[in-house]
Amino acid sequence: RVPRRVIALGIAKMSLVYANIAAYAPPRAHAGRRTSTTSSRTRSPAPKCDVALRKARGTVVPRAVVDPAAVVPALNSKPEEFAVLEATPNDTYVDVVFKDGASFRFHALWLRDACSDPNHVVADAGERILSMLPVNTGCDANLRAASCEIDETGGRLIVTWTNHEIPSTFGAKSLRAFADVVAEPLVVGSGIPPPLAASETEWLDPFTGYPDAPGQSPSQIDYYKNEDGVVFPSYDHDAVVRDPKLKLDVMRDLMRAGAVIIDDVPENEVDSSTLHAFVDDVLGGMQKDPCRDERNWKIVKKADASSISYDPEKRLNNHTDQSVPPWGGTPALVLIMHYQKGSGCNTLVDGFKVAEDIRATDPEAFEMLTTYGSNQTRDFVSSRKDTTQALNASLCVHKREPIIQLDDAGNIVRIQYNEVFRTPLELPFDVFPKWYAAYTKWVRMLHDAKYEVEVDMQAGKMLIFHNWRTLHGRAGGKASKDRTLIGGTVTREAFFSRATELLEETAGYDMRVTGTKVK
Repeated sequence: RVPRRVIALGIAKMSLVYANIAAYAPPRAHAGRRTSTTSSRTRSPAPKCDVALRKARGTVVPRAVVDPAAVVPALNSKPEEFAVLEATPNDTYVDVVFKDGASFRFHALWLRDACSDPNHVVADAGERILSMLPVNTGCDANLRAASCEIDETGGRLIVTWTNHEIPSTFGAKSLRAFADVVAEPLVVGSGIPPPLAASETEWLDPFTGYPDAPGQSPSQIDYYKNEDGVVFPSYDHDAVVRDPKLKLDVMRDLMRAGAVIIDDVPENEVDSSTLHAFVDDVLGGMQKDPCRDERNWKIVKKADASSISYDPEKRLNNHTDQSVPPWGGTPALVLIMHYQKGSGCNTLVDGFKVAEDIRATDPEAFEMLTTYGSNQTRDFVSSRKDTTQALNASLCVHKREPIIQLDDAGNIVRIQYNEVFRTPLELPFDVFPKWYAAYTKWVRMLHDAKYEVEVDMQAGKMLIFHNWRTLHGRAGGKASKDRTLIGGTVTREAFFSRATELLEETAGYDMRVTGTKVK
């Protein structure tokens, strides 16, 4: 992954002991992405610091610091709406009044710890300067603000400290957003909305990776069944690549509708570069498979294939892709396939809809499928023995997860089911009959024409689907002889990261707080 685009600071040197922050530099560009530019600036003189006093306290002194008023992360698209009107030191607190009429009391230590100006965070690395941590600079619960200054626009608050010589600078917009979560309200404001309403970002909340991340709310889902008639959102390839807002629309629609179709993909039968360029730019990059050099898989029909994946004459049952589990052992969030040559017919099923119908009609079956794990083992080399790609490592993954996985509120988080890799079940004797009856109902509903949607595909199309929700398969005997399919998976981490970048690029939203309680 190319590092995320930021307004960068040029860094001369940094160590655990000393931090030098030098002149500002233009941002580094993402390949294939739009990048804003800014003129270079000269470094302001460092504020004076009583080195002897700092040494006496046993704290570390950076050799050079940045003028705190010079640059704060660009969090103020419309600073006049979120301006700070007043700020007053008050014992171990700082009381702040905002233009919307709201006022809050912040812990002074929270402000000092949260400060992300260039004196405290290396912008182009996104890392705290360790020598400036409160714990390393004599700042504790007794920390007090010596003074508070507001710039002429009200867009920045500069706080100096009684026992710490380097000021802290805060963007008004960011401070106002955090106030609702971390500060004590003194006066309720007039309700000026944040830069993006919560509804515009809550679709990402299930994919933050936090332990308490919720499942998708039913209000954020367009459930589908074949009998109701299904038209998945579709986009023109080149239009999406050109427009950051369309990229974000693709991501939103993917999570809401369960699948998206990309039309008019440029012809490329030589390699997978077209696929990779699109996934890198729009979805955050394809997951690297440790068993081969390429990130993508490739499926070409093979006579007498051992694996059903390489024999399109046979029906492939609907399943979620197991993929190579990343750090947390969770399957990839997104799966994408590109018809490079030929044609075929894929099947899609809304696993969330099937699960909700089972919940409504057979609560006992739903309890079985959400409580007990289904054993699965995938050998990532053996299952690909029919591939034309070279495999250079072995990997065998064992899982025992419930087919339907819920959050604490009972919302569905993920479907995890792949029949071809299911192994003997480790179920208690008295549970097995009830679980197997529920499992049988599940499998039959997945392949019922009431739910299963057929999607005709041909060269020049990409099919992207939500792998935690949409199960996919293949209708047997409907593929052309030259059908060549390439594709791969996108992790939750990559998808979420790219979505926050696009939110920042298109709407000025602070990517550091996307998905948190801070709205």
